[in-house]
Amino acid sequence: MGIKVSLHPVLSDGAEVSLDVEGNTVGECLKCIMESYPDIKEKIFAKEDKLKYYVEILVNGQSTFPQELMYPVQDGDSLAILVMIAGR
Repeated sequence: MGIKVSLHPVLSDGAEVSLDVEGNTVGECLKCIMESYPDIKEKIFAKEDKLKYYVEILVNGQSTFPQELMYPVQDGDSLAILVMIAGR
């Protein structure tokens, strides 16, 4: 079954993308995503193990903060990677 991931359009060249990945934590799921979208790493990570301040990850609609990358996931969960955008 896996984990269903929704990528914000900013992360996938302007189109919302849904993927199925495997993993036990958000971090493991992100590693799977980076295999298909290697450019995503520089868009969401400030450091190797730290997300940028404007990236929010939800699992089943719930924020993963403060665990973020260590947040546990299981088959059937949905993971959304959101990018907070502001402007005038």
